[in-house]
Amino acid sequence: MQVRRTQAERSRKTQRKILDVTLTCLLEQGLRDTSTVDVARRAGVSRGALLHHYPSKDLLLKEALRHLLHDEIREVRQMAEGVDSGEIDFDAFLANLWDRFSGPMYMITLEFVTAARTDPVIKAALVPVALEYNASLDEIWEQLLLRSSSEPRDRRLALNATLCFLRGMGTQSVWRDDAQLFNDMLDFWKQTLETAGILKSKDQKG
Repeated sequence: MQVRRTQAERSRKTQRKILDVTLTCLLEQGLRDTSTVDVARRAGVSRGALLHHYPSKDLLLKEALRHLLHDEIREVRQMAEGVDSGEIDFDAFLANLWDRFSGPMYMITLEFVTAARTDPVIKAALVPVALEYNASLDEIWEQLLLRSSSEPRDRRLALNATLCFLRGMGTQSVWRDDAQLFNDMLDFWKQTLETAGILKSKDQKG
């Protein structure tokens, strides 16, 4: 027997579809050229239905960003479980982060970062979820470096420097297609962290 979904469940499904389509539009068209008309058409809903859930474009963009980064946070938490179980080491963690910062997640957030410079509404939407995302990464970073002899302040600086490094490479990847260079830079950064005493070098592990 088929179980009928409640109105609330149908509403949540529609909202998620709208937000997913919004993110696709942002990735393909950019923030400026993404309209509620486009989103409604591609989501297969009427514009009236879209406006019922998200009465303004600003609210739609805000919720789409929250949806994106909250999904990212859930995946980051799964990485934390991998750290605890020994399935993930620093190399895998850094490679995973690079996948994110060279992929759709970062390209979409880059649209928001650019707009936030001059739009206080977009900035207000960006700041809290970005801080929550960074806090989740901070937790994993600490788990990865539990045996590090470095000071907490140095570890925190190393995390933020790593994020700035990845954002810089991610931004450069918009106009530069050079996978070998980026991989070499990742290796260089790991060696830099080892030299700084944040990580143990491979010959020190055991």
